[in-house]
This record gives sequence, structure tokens and C-alpha cells, in this order.
Amino acid sequence: MYDIRRLILLRDLAEHTTMTAVSELHGITTSAVSQQLRILEEEVGTVLTRREGRVLRLTPAGRVLVDHTSRVLAALEEAESAVAATAEQISGVLTLATFRTAQVGLALPVVVQLREAYPRLRVRVVDLMPVDSVPAVRQQEVDLAITYSYSFRTRDLPLGMASEFLFSDPLVLLAPEVLRERVLQHGLSAVRDADWITARDGAPSIASVLYACRESGFAPRIEHRSASFEAMAEMVDYGLGVTIVPQMSVAPEHHHLIACPVAGGSRQIGVTYRRASLERPAVAAAIHALRAIAQPLQLAG
Repeated sequence: MYDIRRLILLRDLAEHTTMTAVSELHGITTSAVSQQLRILEEEVGTVLTRREGRVLRLTPAGRVLVDHTSRVLAALEEAESAVAATAEQISGVLTLATFRTAQVGLALPVVVQLREAYPRLRVRVVDLMPVDSVPAVRQQEVDLAITYSYSFRTRDLPLGMASEFLFSDPLVLLAPEVLRERVLQHGLSAVRDADWITARDGAPSIASVLYACRESGFAPRIEHRSASFEAMAEMVDYGLGVTIVPQMSVAPEHHHLIACPVAGGSRQIGVTYRRASLERPAVAAAIHALRAIAQPLQLAG
């Protein structure tokens, strides 16, 4: 019988294409990854990878093995979930990943609700952006994650993963009071000549700014950068420029900066999990709690 740990290494190599990436993912040396995959090839009796330039690709046999690995892992987790469902009380440890602006409104209320309902369940919260939390769920480092995707982008999930929509978080323009009247009359095009505040290149939120401005017929003149929505709002409040942020990220003390919603712009907030874990009572309870907490937000949106 094949060693499941070696099968996982092969699966991750198929996705990340280099030994270095797999070694960093698992916290082991590159030589250890190589050795384990050589042993797996000996067990299978055929070559599983081939080199193409700087990356490794799977052979047809390797692809077949990876396809079956996903099913084996799902079957094992389904068995674990079924056994957990036989317990009289929900217990154990549940790890929930969340991005920062969802902590107060979603993650922390879920933790409180679960702790009150299930005293024997330990709930942990991990601060991770979706780009990191989705792989963490897949690797079983966390059990489920509060995630988002922007309305103008599509997101494909790995095999065996699912995401349930919770509510829509509208994008809004933050602008100093002196620009408010002009924005109310002309919309986003009223700030085409303003200085703009955005995240660094490559961040999902800067893509939302560029997309919205392009839809309004101009390219923003970016003068200031920040990794924090709160800091962006502070810059707007000090008159440094304008920005577009998700409404959920705007603190109450900055609500006066909201000039207008961005037409057609939003973040779709959801919960992402492994399909095979759905029957695990703790995971099902967390998703149920998230639905209940998100329902008023969905209606408001």
C-alpha cells in the first residue's frame, strides 16, 4: 500500500511544480522531498515526474496517482467526520481562518457563539488572507476559512474544496468633504484628477481601484500606498486623496468619508471548507453560526 504522506508530496508537487516550493510548504528539506518521491516511484514501479526547464511535470502515471490521492484523502476525512458525528457532544479543536476586516463582524461572534453552545470545543482563530487561507484549508492546517473574492474576478477552488456565499460587501469611494458635492453629481468620474491612495501592486484591492476607474473612463494617479484600509481612510481624512475600499473595512469614525458606492463593485464574502469535512459536527456548527451572523449583513447588502 502506498504511503499517504508521499502521495501528498506528489500532489503538492503537481500544483507547485518545484521541490523547493514543496519543501517550504511542508517545512522539510528539498533533499527529503526528493528522497520520499524516489521511494514512491520505486513503490509504484514507474516514473512519476519529468523535468521541463526549471519545473517538474507529472507523467501520465503521476497524474493518475494524484487524481486518486484526492479521493483517498477525501475518503479518510469523511470517515473521520462520520466517527466524530457519533459523539454525544461536539468537542475537539476547530481552527477558523479569517482576513482582518472580517474578524470583528464575523469571526469573533462565531467564536463566542460556538464556545457558549459547545463548552468542550476549543475554537482557534488565525489571521490569513484568502490567498493563504484557501491553501491552508486544503492542507488541513485550518478547518475552514472566511474568504472573499471581488465581483469582477473569478476564483477556481482546488478539487475537493467548496465555498458558500454569505453576503456581499459593497465597494465605496472615500473622499474628503470638499469633493462630496461633485461626487454626488458626477459619480466616480468627479475624482478623475484627484490623487489616489491604494495598496501595493499585486494586492486584490488595487485591482478593484484600477477596474472601477477604468469603467469610469480614466486611469487613477496613484500618489500614496498602504497595506491597511484603516490607514487609507486616515489619509483621506487628512486630505491626501481618495480611495476605494470595501464598506465593511470602514470604521465608524470614518463613515463621514463615504462619498458614494462604486457601481457594480463588491467583495463576495464566503466560507471555504473541504467538502469531506462538512459532516464533521464542529465544521457544520461553525458554518451554521456564520450563516446566522451573516444573514442581517446579507439583507443589508
